[in-house]
Amino acid sequence: MMKRIMLAAVLSLSLPALAKEVSTTVKVRGWHCAGCAQETEDAVKQVKGVKTATADFDKHTVVVGYDDALAKPAQIQRAIAKAGYHVAK
Repeated sequence: MMKRIMLAAVLSLSLPALAKEVSTTVKVRGWHCAGCAQETEDAVKQVKGVKTATADFDKHTVVVGYDDALAKPAQIQRAIAKAGYHVAK
């Protein structure tokens, strides 16, 4: 009986239940055209756990929706840097 209770408790605590979708806006420097914004958006979308990424060239921002159990802000920032742009502090 105790084994069944323990198994039920373990199964009810699955990782997806602990994860949540987070949204953040990242200010980006170094864009010169809409193509730069698109390139950054595409790079951020490649990060595992990122659900959405929408770049706004006029505001120089990328709004990112991600699963916080899979993606971390540092990974998103690295993807932006790898694309050749800078995260504004």
